[in-house]
Amino acid sequence: METLTGNALLRDDELIVRMSFAERAQHILLVATFAVLIVTGIPLVLLKARFFSWLMPSAAAFHIRGIAHRAAAIMLIVDILWYAAYAMFTARGRAHLREMLPRFSDLRDAWRLFGRNLGLTRFLQAKGRFRNFFAKHPAWLFREAPEFGRYSVFEKFEFWSMAWGSLIMIVSGFFIWDADLTIRIFPLWVLDLFVIIHSYEAVLAFLSILIWHMYNVHLNPDVFPMSRIWLDGKITGRELRTHHSLEYKKILEERRTAKGSDGDELSGNDRSRGA
Repeated sequence: METLTGNALLRDDELIVRMSFAERAQHILLVATFAVLIVTGIPLVLLKARFFSWLMPSAAAFHIRGIAHRAAAIMLIVDILWYAAYAMFTARGRAHLREMLPRFSDLRDAWRLFGRNLGLTRFLQAKGRFRNFFAKHPAWLFREAPEFGRYSVFEKFEFWSMAWGSLIMIVSGFFIWDADLTIRIFPLWVLDLFVIIHSYEAVLAFLSILIWHMYNVHLNPDVFPMSRIWLDGKITGRELRTHHSLEYKKILEERRTAKGSDGDELSGNDRSRGA
């Protein structure tokens, strides 16, 4: 019964807050600034090809693009500082950052998931290969998917990739923005290097969001056409049980403990009244 409808303490149709209003606002601001940065930044990379010259039809358009790009960059920095303050000065923010910290178990989970999705060892076993080895080491068949807590290894990878990528973009973008300062401090080739790093990191971030994040959050059959967590901040008990089973079990245990404590308190009150 529990596998179909969840547990009586945490039913599949129960809605649980996964993202607070502040977290959703930070995410939406990140989405907005990232979109503007891509729209106003990628054309610079594409302009090297004549086919894309129509993207910047005039000097005025190019100037407006630059203003919008820099404004979005400033808003990205504001958003990052907002999250940093949130992670330092609020209990929920500190808990979020702790949950995002990489652990050795993440490497193990990534390896297990890779082996399971690849399916090579199960294919070899089905073909009668390496029977003795698999009989002694059944773990290499990767039959069971790894269980994830509040954040999976992929969500952690995305978070820290975004953090590292943002740092690279901000530093390189600053020196590109004030080219005169950069040339006074460094040789000219360093400025060229910053331009290269900034451009290719932007392309990498764009492709990562387009292919990886968009699939997992919007196009994955489990959530298609879109996960609404980033809008209303809520996740169902079924989604929690399916995709974050360790967190699901943790909440169940907390509720069992709370229920047991309430029962003990009621029993104690009954004994007091009986005395």
